[in-house]
Amino acid sequence: MDNTTNGTWWAEGDTPVHNKDSRVTYFVDGEAVLLEMCLCFMRAKHVIYLANWGMEPDLLLVRGTALLVEQENEDLRAEYCAYLRSQGLQEADIQFWLTHRLSVKEVLGYAVSKGVTVKVLLWKANPAFAVYDSHAAVEKLKEYDVAALEDDSSLGVLHHQIESLHQKVTVVDHGIAFVGGLDPLIEKSDDFDRWDTNQHVFDTPLRHTDSGKTPHGWHDTHAKIEGAAAADVELNFRQRWNYVVSRHQLGEQLLVPHQPEPARVESQSIVQIARTIPKHTYNFDKHAIQGITQLYNHALNNAQHFIYIENQYFWLRAYYGVDLSLLGPDSPEMKEHLRQIAAALRRGATMSILLPDHPNVGRAFSDAGLDTLRRSVPEAVEEGRIRAFCLATSHFKMSDGLIHYRPIYVHSKAAIVDDHWSTVGSANLNNRGMRDDTEINVATLDQSLARGLRLLLQAEHLGLLKPDELTVAARLYRKEQLKPNEQECAQQAWQQMESALSDPHQAVQLMQQRAEENLQHFKDRQPLNGHLLPYLTAEEATEQGLDVRMDHGWIEEPEH
Repeated sequence: MDNTTNGTWWAEGDTPVHNKDSRVTYFVDGEAVLLEMCLCFMRAKHVIYLANWGMEPDLLLVRGTALLVEQENEDLRAEYCAYLRSQGLQEADIQFWLTHRLSVKEVLGYAVSKGVTVKVLLWKANPAFAVYDSHAAVEKLKEYDVAALEDDSSLGVLHHQIESLHQKVTVVDHGIAFVGGLDPLIEKSDDFDRWDTNQHVFDTPLRHTDSGKTPHGWHDTHAKIEGAAAADVELNFRQRWNYVVSRHQLGEQLLVPHQPEPARVESQSIVQIARTIPKHTYNFDKHAIQGITQLYNHALNNAQHFIYIENQYFWLRAYYGVDLSLLGPDSPEMKEHLRQIAAALRRGATMSILLPDHPNVGRAFSDAGLDTLRRSVPEAVEEGRIRAFCLATSHFKMSDGLIHYRPIYVHSKAAIVDDHWSTVGSANLNNRGMRDDTEINVATLDQSLARGLRLLLQAEHLGLLKPDELTVAARLYRKEQLKPNEQECAQQAWQQMESALSDPHQAVQLMQQRAEENLQHFKDRQPLNGHLLPYLTAEEATEQGLDVRMDHGWIEEPEH
């Protein structure tokens, strides 16, 4: 395929395409990206901007380091301090790091104390649908002198009745930005802590909540953007923040000023930031912005060999609060995307999708989307070229001597086409992500970036590597500094991944084999190997003799 910047790949009418002047780094799961964000916050010299669907200011961005300090092992402490220095932290920063809880509010407050301007914009949700208290979060942040506002722009009679401001945006010092699926959040139900490791452990003290329980595992993807494209993420924040300040007449002193474009960062990537902004939400565009669905249009039309998708939803029909798919009208955007996937399958491509077994809403809608796709291309189903998966973790409990299971929540919004094009962001594959919610994604044309992300994701789900091996492999992929022994381990891990997963079609076959094996393990109450299970529609689960509950799926045990 030809790496071009023409309209065959890119969205038009909102943001520019950046040709080799911006670097994108992909992160898998919360532990890695929240650590990177924390380091960026500590290094910040000028500004930190965040716009989030949800936030818990008490969430710990970094975990486990307190154990190091309490052990009073001077060698370990010295080694860790050397690592922090290598990440650009000053001595005062290191002292703060080692002596404070590295919560969102404390780290942002520390930045404020150094003269950094910190602004946070949080979605003010309809209380009937809110999973956190935005007002309480804003008040906690203000205690640390953070300028925080609630954004109520999704409320009103002209809006979709359950519209949300779903972006997860971070900007640091103008030249660094983050977008993706991960909010710094633990939901008010005391569940769904976004900080998680690649192991997605059934029970760990690192994720214990105030009630003493470990939330469900959380699988996500996020992206760091450096260079010229970071300015497009800052523009998005500035437009949203300034609209709220102006509409509520909060004073010109709160407005975010325009900044010169940040320095270019050389890379091999062609990059675009794309958005979904509903028509009546803000005033900075008279028309709806639908850049993300444009990106999917082009990528799916260009697919020749395979499509790999991870998403929270796969809805053909729009959801209005009742989990009956027949009640929702078709989403024009999703109808087109399903048609495009079907066309790629008729060209001989393979499609695999990872979904949560227990989405917060709309499981019947994902079932219906899959059923519609399968009915449209029966030959691809017969040939095994449509595969759907979900994730779970298992654990032996001493109290009853049994293996227990929990679903891992798939919240990732990632897609890869032909190991060439990739996108990561906040947009779900439904009417909301494509039209009715405020979203932001990054898309790239970069073979090594796309291929590397696919291998890391598939290796994690398969349990192909030991956790430490997967961690150093991911760090090598992100071009982080490694010790000689870590470098050797990471290179060996990549050789193993290449050997097993280099051919994307064989990789999907391996995933299907592992999922079927784990399904039998599940039925036999045996430990899972890796995390993969087949995604079963309610009808398929019933045919397998499994107890399926539409609000919990078929993996969740009844007491949960």
